[in-house]
Amino acid sequence: MYWFLLFLAVVAVWLLVLALLAKKLWGQGKALTRELVAAQSKLDAAMSTSGSGQTREDQRAPA
Repeated sequence: MYWFLLFLAVVAVWLLVLALLAKKLWGQGKALTRELVAAQSKLDAAMSTSGSGQTREDQRAPA
């Protein structure tokens, strides 16, 4: 009986460790997704303002 309770305790600890790791990875994944969405929206905004496909350097260069 003692060994079975010890086994259950070890399993419970491992499940707790795995749950904490999954929570950490989930948070990192959400943060990465948020950063990617923000970068994509900045890129879309920059491309829509350039309009004709010119780069910023082309637009600022004197004619």
